[in-house]
Amino acid sequence: MDETEDLTRPSALPGPGPRGRTRTGDEGAKLNQSVRKAITLLRATADDHRANVSSLARAAGLPRATALRMIQTLEQEGFLLRVAGEDRVLLGPELLRLARSTDEGLLLLEAARPVLGELVAAVRETGTLSVVAPDGGLDLVHQVDAPHHLRPGSWVGQRFPLHASASGKVLLATFDDEQLDRFLREPLVRLTPSTITTADGLRGDLHRVRERGHALSMDEAEEGLSGVATGVYGQAGELVGVLTVSGPTQRLDGRRARRAADHLARAAGRIESALHQGRERARAL
Repeated sequence: MDETEDLTRPSALPGPGPRGRTRTGDEGAKLNQSVRKAITLLRATADDHRANVSSLARAAGLPRATALRMIQTLEQEGFLLRVAGEDRVLLGPELLRLARSTDEGLLLLEAARPVLGELVAAVRETGTLSVVAPDGGLDLVHQVDAPHHLRPGSWVGQRFPLHASASGKVLLATFDDEQLDRFLREPLVRLTPSTITTADGLRGDLHRVRERGHALSMDEAEEGLSGVATGVYGQAGELVGVLTVSGPTQRLDGRRARRAADHLARAAGRIESALHQGRERARAL
């Protein structure tokens, strides 16, 4: 069955179609359903770093052939990317370009690029920058790899579970009680034996994040992988981005994690200063 079949709700506002034809309610519903399926494919790709055509078809509830046609269309437009020689589908460069198209996002990215490079040179682990997205989540937009053979792969364009990642905990620590209560209505998925899966446990961890100014994730999102993160804040005190250092737990142990946290705090301060100066220059133009 094609993605446009078995639709019963007509469009409330039929309008002119191609070449001035009037679009019927059913045709409007079909168009809307196709867009929704395409969005589902994009979200499923972002949530699964091992996504392929078959897994995306299941996520969107589509026949594989239909999903493949939609993925090929999205690939032609730059929103998805199929890795040559591998059965994998990634988010495409056009999505990242659009995500960075706002002046605020561009300013943050440009301010962070040199600082993140110096941070990685100092701690010798992979560094990433995530930005707060319009929907309130975190989008990873820039990564500098560690100078080791054993290091994480590319995460650009991906999202991580907020309760199990260092960057996600930085964001959750900015939530007020009402926002956190809404977040905790959904179960906290156990990803590893170390994942925090209780509301009380997460609340206690977020309290520690606020106290020390950085978040830790030790084997919580993936066994053997640890991260340290701190926030980048705007002039009004709002969280605009998150800096994270990630690496194998065997290297990023307690002492090295504390050292990384010190470097992260200084790096975030430099980016915040650059952001404020950039806004002042922009207002003066």
